[in-house]
Amino acid sequence: MHIAHIGASGLALSHAGARLLIDPQSAPDGPTVLTWTETERVAGVRARAPSELAAAQTVLDWLSRPGTALGAQPVHFAGWTIVALPFAPIPYATPREAVRKALSAVRSPLRAFERLRHLARRPHTPPLVLSLTREGRTIALLGQALHRYTSRRDLDRLVQRFHGADVLIAGTDYDDEKATGRHCGAFNAKTVVIADLTGPVRRMLQLPTRPLTTVLRSAPKGTLVLEEFQRLTIV
Repeated sequence: MHIAHIGASGLALSHAGARLLIDPQSAPDGPTVLTWTETERVAGVRARAPSELAAAQTVLDWLSRPGTALGAQPVHFAGWTIVALPFAPIPYATPREAVRKALSAVRSPLRAFERLRHLARRPHTPPLVLSLTREGRTIALLGQALHRYTSRRDLDRLVQRFHGADVLIAGTDYDDEKATGRHCGAFNAKTVVIADLTGPVRRMLQLPTRPLTTVLRSAPKGTLVLEEFQRLTIV
């Protein structure tokens, strides 16, 4: 199994001869899954329609793209069996984060305007976590679902669904590193990977970041980190 970071919030997953792109920022060259409607996550699909696309039905409708609708019932897509569940994201702007983003907007007002216009136009659909199964191995792709504001109820629901996954992939955001690492331990996954899914975008916006390895202080022993444009091979 191979996991590659392809820039911004994007990943490429390969297992048993099947390759899958997740939220690519650049024009995709293969089957693609979208987990949310953030600017960078849909940029690639907007640049060029992939040969095969899977996303929530509201996202497909918004993009005016044909594709496979994802949901709580398993669907077969590009050689994978996929189950998708919504999760509660990190609040868009905590008080401290609001100040940081305001300063970023002052530095780059045109970019801030474009991002706010995208935010106003995108559908109010929650982000998705994914269960991706192929040839008897399951990847739990949790995105940014594990954070300081994850409720006990939501965490229990995710653990019930993804406990014991072969590979768990989670992202973390600034100020959430400790919580992300701690929550990963509840899943008892065979391999835990922390991927830098927000850092590249934060750096582009001139927002602060911390080393991804910060998560390792609270994560299960043996947790791996995946920086932007790096690749992991998991046996």
